Amino acid sequence: MTGLLTFAAALFAMMNPIGNAGIFASMTGDSPSADQRRIAWTAAFAAMIIALITLWAGPAILSFFGISIAALRSAGGVVVLLIGLAMLRGDNTHRKAQPETEHADQTDNPAVVPIAIPLLAGPGTMATILANAHAATGLSEKLGFSAVILGMWKLTGALFTLAGPIARRLGPAGVNVMTRVMGLLLAAIAMGMLAEGLTGLFPVLSPKT
Repeated sequence: MTGLLTFAAALFAMMNPIGNAGIFASMTGDSPSADQRRIAWTAAFAAMIIALITLWAGPAILSFFGISIAALRSAGGVVVLLIGLAMLRGDNTHRKAQPETEHADQTDNPAVVPIAIPLLAGPGTMATILANAHAATGLSEKLGFSAVILGMWKLTGALFTLAGPIARRLGPAGVNVMTRVMGLLLAAIAMGMLAEGLTGLFPVLSPKT
């Protein structure tokens, strides 16, 4: 249960559906309400599929390329830490590339790019999922992680559906505060991932028993 709660907190912080609701509202503000709902659930569903594929097939892919869990945790910790620090500074440039944003503005449906990728299911989200997938000791734990991902899909879809009212209620200041809180949480989680990874890569760093 502790592992599931930690995974849920990390996934929520990485996907940041509350902070990204403001971005979603700004990208779909001119669309009819029906289109906004469709884009919201399409984006959440696409992010869920990516997360589930990462959870179930990611470890096999890492094994094929000979990447160790310690190296994954270290690299993932660095990625998540950089994202968390950027969120603390209020810098969102790491969340969406300019070419993708420009392309999204020229299309009618930005659900998959850039909302699902990289806003929701970016490299930090994937690294977090992969690290927890390697830590899973059995089928029941992976099923539990899958349930968390499904729950996050429902939550993200619901929040994005209400993105307009939420963004107006929180205001720019409220969205910025939530983004910085998520950034602080991500930085703390990243330090734990990095510490575990470095200990695995360099056993001399582990506390002497």
